[in-house]
Parts: sequence; C-alpha cells; structure tokens
Amino acid sequence: MMLESRPGPVLDVGCGTGRILLGLKEQGFDVVGLDSSPEMLCQCRQKLSAHQLEAELYEGDMRSFDLKRSFSTILIPGFSIQLLIEDNDLQGCLERCYQHLSPGGQLIVSTYFPWEFLESGKDGEGLAFRSESESAETEERVRAFQGWAIDRQAEILELENRFQLLDQEGSIIGQEDREMKIRWRSTSTMKAFLENTGFEDLSLYGDFEFAEPAPEAETIAFVAIRPELPSIR
Repeated sequence: MMLESRPGPVLDVGCGTGRILLGLKEQGFDVVGLDSSPEMLCQCRQKLSAHQLEAELYEGDMRSFDLKRSFSTILIPGFSIQLLIEDNDLQGCLERCYQHLSPGGQLIVSTYFPWEFLESGKDGEGLAFRSESESAETEERVRAFQGWAIDRQAEILELENRFQLLDQEGSIIGQEDREMKIRWRSTSTMKAFLENTGFEDLSLYGDFEFAEPAPEAETIAFVAIRPELPSIR
C-alpha cells in the first residue's frame, strides 16, 4: 500500500541477498538494490536468476552512495540503518536518501527497540541456545546460539551469533560465527534527524501494522516525505 501510493522506481538500501527485493520484483515493482557486500549481491543475483527476474544491483555504502538517478520510494528495511553507530554516519545516509528521492518521494525506514534486552536487568549474557530449524529439502538442521552485551547509556547492543549446520544424525557439519553492533535511538531523536535533513510529513507505524506505535512497540517504521518543489510564479 505504501509503495503503491508513490508510483515509480524503488531503491532498496541494504538489500543484502534480496529477501525484500525479490518479493517486490515478483509483485511487479521497478526496484533497484544497493548493498556494500559483493558476496550478498552475488547471492541476490542468483536468486533473481532462479526466478527468471532481473534487477539493477549496485555495490555501495549507504552513507555515501551516488547512483545519479532518483526514486519515488527508498526503503531501508531490516533495521539496517541501526548499523550506523555514529550520528554523522546516520546523517550522511539520510542526506544521500534525500538527494536520491524525487520531489514528493518517500523514505521508509524500519527500526528496532531492544526491549527484550533492556528489561532483562542484565548487561549481557554469553552464547546460549536460541532456536533450531529444519530444512524441508535436505533434512539438515540449523541450530542458532546468541550472546549479547548492552550499553544503555550509549544506546548500543552488541550481538554474537553462532549458527551450526547439523546432518540427519545430529553431527555438526558446518559452523559460522557473526558479530553485529546496532544502535537504537528514541523516536524523538529519529524524527529530529529526519526533519533536520529536510523531510516533512512524518508518519510512524508500530510492529508492522498501519497504526501508531504503542509505547512498548519493538519495531517502528518511519515514513518521511521529500517536499515537492516550490511552484514557479
């Protein structure tokens, strides 16, 4: 619904392996992808090819990209913007998005508020089992572990993830460790960043619903509009 309200090309910033991009292409949207990881872009191309789809994909930094074209909608999904820890990096990303939007175009940004960790009463935990899932195709299983540390004053959450691939007998046949640091910012702070960049008509939606976010919402989507050009008289 949000994309249909602004017909035209869409830019998926931080498209990764194409989870969002592929779905939009299948729905017929003209969508372009941007990511800093060549490995993820390669996987995205493979997914598109497997579905007999094509899309322009660019390797670039969300803080400094210059595609020399404009879009009706820019998406920053999956909380990617929270990987920008420093305020000047966040400001740079928002300015790049503003410059790549057509007048009247919209920026849609999803953010995450780590209530689970904030309300734990702890400053962190070591690696612990989180979940296990099974592949319907191969009968292999993926076991996930997570450790974390939180700095409430700096608004930074550090996550340590371990993924183990198990065969049918339960033996470990592969393992991958990933570390990630994200920064959450208050709603008022994010609104100030968007407004200072020049965006107007801000709307907020909580927990992936078309409604104002509740105080305890874990996810908040910000929709901000680049103003139309002033009329010439």
